[in-house]
Amino acid sequence: MSIHLTYYQSDLTIESVHPLFEGFRQFAPFGPEGDAIADKYDCDGERIWLGSLGASYDPGKWFLMGEWAKRDSDCFVGGNTAWYVSGGYRFGKFTPYLTYAHVKADSNTSDPGLTVSALPPIPGLAAAATALNAGLNALLASTPVQETISVGARWDFRKNADLKLQYDHIRLGAGSSGTLINVQPGFQPGGNVEVFSVVVDFVF
Repeated sequence: MSIHLTYYQSDLTIESVHPLFEGFRQFAPFGPEGDAIADKYDCDGERIWLGSLGASYDPGKWFLMGEWAKRDSDCFVGGNTAWYVSGGYRFGKFTPYLTYAHVKADSNTSDPGLTVSALPPIPGLAAAATALNAGLNALLASTPVQETISVGARWDFRKNADLKLQYDHIRLGAGSSGTLINVQPGFQPGGNVEVFSVVVDFVF
């Protein structure tokens, strides 16, 4: 049996989001909300830490492994808790396995932002505030929320090669794109995603 423990802490700066939060600060003459939002969510030398604890047991005929991980930060990146457990049984060169994984948000995935109705009737002001609020909520919604069930099998058909077939059923959290990247226009957050993969691994 093996056990591993990981801890990491650093200061995080994401310069690409600074213009968004500078936009919020421009609303300081109309009340404290703009500065408060920027102070809460901007990433400019803010603390971020990650920790994980995992274990695996493999007596030969079967295996079981799992890991728990947590991330937290002092800006819009927010926090997540994730864990998975996986197990399988070996029938000679054939190994079926099952995995369950879950990731949830520990921080806000939305924020009301600026109170548009409380702003003075200056032309364009309400539209600017609405756009800033939309940008903020797009950032917060990027925190992944999903659960995944994976069923697969590995076939060691040669000494230095194996074939792996896997089916994933992914259920995204409400309003979340989960861990999906390169999301295309028209994609609707939430719902289910089905993935079937075929992989050949070589060792040389």
